[in-house]
Amino acid sequence: MAIGKWLKGLLGSGNEKQGSGTEERRPGQSAEKVNITDEFRKTFSARERLSEEQRNSFIFSLLVMASYIVIADGRVDESETAYIGRFMGNNFGPEVEKESMEVLHKLLAKHVELHKTKPMAFIQLIGDCGQQMSKTLNANLRYQLLSMLVMISKSDEHLDDKELEALHDVSIYMGMKGQDVDDLLDIDPELAKRGWPDLNLHE
Repeated sequence: MAIGKWLKGLLGSGNEKQGSGTEERRPGQSAEKVNITDEFRKTFSARERLSEEQRNSFIFSLLVMASYIVIADGRVDESETAYIGRFMGNNFGPEVEKESMEVLHKLLAKHVELHKTKPMAFIQLIGDCGQQMSKTLNANLRYQLLSMLVMISKSDEHLDDKELEALHDVSIYMGMKGQDVDDLLDIDPELAKRGWPDLNLHE
């Protein structure tokens, strides 16, 4: 699965809705308790479900959104990138993990470049990827994907308002609600209303 094909896959079609799945989305469930289902794994990796181009497109879009969360606070934290690697390896295998990390580092470097020359270009890419997910994935699969993004933000045991804003942006792009993010973060509704001051997630 070459990286070039992943980039090309972003332009693939794949506009049909996936089935509703056997496990219903459970609003109010913290990210740690959201199970990544076989349906999720098959959607992103099983050859019998999607063409290689569509599958690569999905994985690339996932990594684009993951990179957005990583750089939201203005720095690249190794614990966040390591979490992404573990997630990809655990769910899709070591080969996909290796290529995913290569793509992720390229995306992070690209963000630095675009931030200097075309600051809105990366945001547009995030929006395009989110819309693709909104059109092609059912609510349950999108909720699992959002839970993964939330876990990235929590992996360094610190969460600030920029990361929260990025998570809310992604949720909206995917046709979800900001409340889904707050539920997954297990944030008190009154705290959310006050604008999410910096949160120390270390217990």
